[in-house]
Amino acid sequence: MTFKLYIMRHAKSDWSDAGRSDFDRPINSRGEKNAKAIGQWLLENNKIPQQIISSPALRAKQTTVLVVDAFTDALSEKIIYEKNLYLASLDSLLECIQLYKNGLNSLMIVAHNPGLEGLLHYLLTQSDRSNNSITSMSTANLALFEFPNNAFDIYSDRGELVEFLKPD
Repeated sequence: MTFKLYIMRHAKSDWSDAGRSDFDRPINSRGEKNAKAIGQWLLENNKIPQQIISSPALRAKQTTVLVVDAFTDALSEKIIYEKNLYLASLDSLLECIQLYKNGLNSLMIVAHNPGLEGLLHYLLTQSDRSNNSITSMSTANLALFEFPNNAFDIYSDRGELVEFLKPD
């Protein structure tokens, strides 16, 4: 059975309150609409992640909750907030995937740039069919990679990009 790895950047954030800390910045109305659209796409295409690991930053939490709301009411069972994902480096993201993938058939990571974009590029260069047309990981973008099984090693095994979603 294949393993599905979803990587998603948080939705568009609200910059209207200049005094608010980066960690506490919420998403804006466009971000809310896009997060809901990703959740709806996951539901309609039967691509529901088994577990979601999210940054605890407000914009990532709000994105994650809106996505999950589209397909379940059991939020607490699906989401783990991992403090190391806030502004995580590529190495931290790889470690997180390696740590949480065991025993699962699918895992979703919701985090931030530049680390998430670094992860996307890393996975694309490791991919059997690299896609050079994808150059960035904008807000609310979702990349879905498939690996042969959950015993894959994120550092050496190749996955394949099967979907890349960019809501308006």
